Amino acid sequence: MMFDMLATLDGWQHDRCELSSTRAPVRALPVMVARWPRIARRAARYDVLHAHGDVAAIVTLPLLRRQRSVWYSHGLHLLRRATGVRLRVVRAALRAVVSSTNRTICSSWAERDDLRQFVSPSLHDRLVVVHNGVDLPVPMAPGIRERVRREIGVADDQTLCVYIGQLEERKDPGALVDAVEAVADAGLVAVVAGDGPLLEPLRSRESSIVRVLGYRKDRDRLLAAADVFVMPSSREGLSLAVLEAMSHSLAVVVSDGPGNPEAVGGAGIVFPTGDRSALARGLAALARDPGERRRLGMAARARIEQHFRREHFLAGMLSVYEEVLAGRKDP
Repeated sequence: MMFDMLATLDGWQHDRCELSSTRAPVRALPVMVARWPRIARRAARYDVLHAHGDVAAIVTLPLLRRQRSVWYSHGLHLLRRATGVRLRVVRAALRAVVSSTNRTICSSWAERDDLRQFVSPSLHDRLVVVHNGVDLPVPMAPGIRERVRREIGVADDQTLCVYIGQLEERKDPGALVDAVEAVADAGLVAVVAGDGPLLEPLRSRESSIVRVLGYRKDRDRLLAAADVFVMPSSREGLSLAVLEAMSHSLAVVVSDGPGNPEAVGGAGIVFPTGDRSALARGLAALARDPGERRRLGMAARARIEQHFRREHFLAGMLSVYEEVLAGRKDP
């Protein structure tokens, strides 16, 4: 989605190049080795290289060193899950990435602060923050909310809590299911939409108050039907799913994992990562108070309009690209 937005920048052409079609290290390595010569030849044709994510930046470091380049840190997922010796190795590699690229683009202040902890102060001015952005949704046709709720079996008097995203461990979609089950008498229904390794385990927990839909293309319809959006993830860059939910004027409940509090500010409920009881209490309180849901939803929409519009993201990225293109490749 981010690269779809970047492709709309006037005067710029973006070419995407996948290092591997899988994230499994054992399978990805031989694929990357086989693709490397072609990737290197293609990279040499472009004015600016853009590496997306910490793994991609480390792998392509030889290419980033030789020409104008930027690194988009996008959640720092490798860094944030590393411990012990592995953490020291990853930090050393990322110091080299920051040193070798013209700019490191962080999607949140939390990412920038994480990098500043171990990157030389002389390189801090290369760390810039460009927040993700989303379009404001087109108004839905009358009756869509009611129709979608009927499709998934949610009554008018039930509070629909939606999770949309990858079904993987760091996202922790099971936290929503646990929380709704813990307050089963609160009138809550949990809907989980997405794909990933946790899909089948979650499907085994479907019930009268839990729906697992798998991957859906109609995110806007689900958000229009929802009352609350939940993101229990342990870490994010700046979640586009959360921003989309906020643009739909939904009350959002997020964990305090890096990136989430920065997205919602005071326009949502933030609970300690992994604390199912706190999540359950927050959802039950919102179920009892439709006025608070409306207040938070209005505040969320206003926050998107002020800080996280698509135009803001594109303007920030364009400024970085133009600065890098106008400058020289630092040694």
